[in-house]
Amino acid sequence: MRTRILIPALLLGLVACSTPAASDQTSESPVAADAIAINLADFMIDPSQLEAVGPTVILEVTSDGPTPHNLTVRNAAGDVLMATDDLSAGDTDTISGELEPGEYTIFCSFAGHESLGMSGTLTVAAP
Repeated sequence: MRTRILIPALLLGLVACSTPAASDQTSESPVAADAIAINLADFMIDPSQLEAVGPTVILEVTSDGPTPHNLTVRNAAGDVLMATDDLSAGDTDTISGELEPGEYTIFCSFAGHESLGMSGTLTVAAP
């Protein structure tokens, strides 16, 4: 009789030990549901035409190209308002900023990349 009780108890113990606790799991920090996903590659930004509702704009940028890239946001006056770190293939960076309604230029600020097609438009609408 004791054997029948011990076997299920041992199996339950093995299952409990093999399942990681929620605090043991490793994962990247969650991205806000309203983040805009952007992929950078040689030499394109996908999508290149972005629309967001302000004032807070969140961009999740991933580099898929073998050449390092970044994503920079500037206003019509040429002021840089937001920029990712320089990203190698597979790297991701999430940036956010408070932007007034209007149109902004998105581009890779590495020399020559913007003129090779790494540019687009971010349109921010009022909430």
